[in-house]
Amino acid sequence: MAIEALAEIVIRAVGYFILEIVIVKIFYWPGWLILRVITLGRYPPAYEQSHHREFVGILGLAAILISFLLTLPGG
Repeated sequence: MAIEALAEIVIRAVGYFILEIVIVKIFYWPGWLILRVITLGRYPPAYEQSHHREFVGILGLAAILISFLLTLPGG
């Protein structure tokens, strides 16, 4: 039972690392630019204001993956 609790803590820590560090810190800015263009500057607000940073980061990740996949030859 203690091992299961420890495994859950480790899995949550890894998930937090992936979400906060990788997605929000790296892919936030491409997502921010895309959303600013699509919404004509209305969303997202300044980084310090409250908004869904994870959504913006995931959108940036998706955009980069899609653009990468579209540039692959033979597809």
